[in-house]
Amino acid sequence: MNIIKTAMTMAAATIALMTSNAAYATETTIELGQVGLSFYAVKGGVVQELLERDGYNVEVTEGSHAEIFPMLGEGEVDILAATWLPNGHSALYEPVKDVTFPIATLYEDARFFWVVPSYVPEETVSSIADLTDPTVREMFPDQIVSLPEATGLTTGGRRVVDAYGLDDAGYELIAAPPAEWLGTFEEAIAAETWVVFPLWQPQWVNAEYDVRPLEEPLNAYGEPDTAYLLGHQELKDKLSPESLERLSNVRLSVEDVTEMDRMVNVDGLTPREAARTWIETNQDTIEAWGY
Repeated sequence: MNIIKTAMTMAAATIALMTSNAAYATETTIELGQVGLSFYAVKGGVVQELLERDGYNVEVTEGSHAEIFPMLGEGEVDILAATWLPNGHSALYEPVKDVTFPIATLYEDARFFWVVPSYVPEETVSSIADLTDPTVREMFPDQIVSLPEATGLTTGGRRVVDAYGLDDAGYELIAAPPAEWLGTFEEAIAAETWVVFPLWQPQWVNAEYDVRPLEEPLNAYGEPDTAYLLGHQELKDKLSPESLERLSNVRLSVEDVTEMDRMVNVDGLTPREAARTWIETNQDTIEAWGY
């Protein structure tokens, strides 16, 4: 009798949960915002897959950092995948912090750094401070190409330039579109010329190219960040409590995101395909999240 009663109770709870989700999900569209870089897009792909499993329609809006954060603040997107805090995106987060909330902690140890190719001798260049040495300086181009101005890579990079006196040594940090940023690096690699490349993790270049991070003893970039899935407050009215709780369980790692990013940029998958591939090979993790 107790076994039968317990089974009936569990079945009733399951039906109630499904009914609750269905009531929220029917005709509900979630606007998912992501920055137009592949390592953001793969995280967005995971979130999209999970929301669709719960029966929601998902529309994806992609743009620059400077475009997407204000859209989140205005409620034009419901979810942002993702923001780096407390340092990387602090200036972008400040105007929207009162109307948003962290849904999930996606991963820790998000960080910016500069790298050089491994063929640059480590005994000659091991630290950003080494870049001002006259014999080293003549080996590198004048321009250090980074991403657009609103990115943490570049705003922090300008602090690096100031902290180490790189402008006095003749270097110039250039804000450029992603294609130019990557293209400059790949051209140098192909020619085996010396290049300083602003980078971060998680990012596919770390897995595909033989590069070495430079020590940054003055810590101009600051401490490592945590990546959060961020939601507009009105999302709480769009997602069922059960869906929101499941979404709060999502945890990735730097290695997970790096691998999905590599699938896109090396294997030629779309971000959505990379997310699906990762989900298919990590079913135990997905089930532990409640999906």
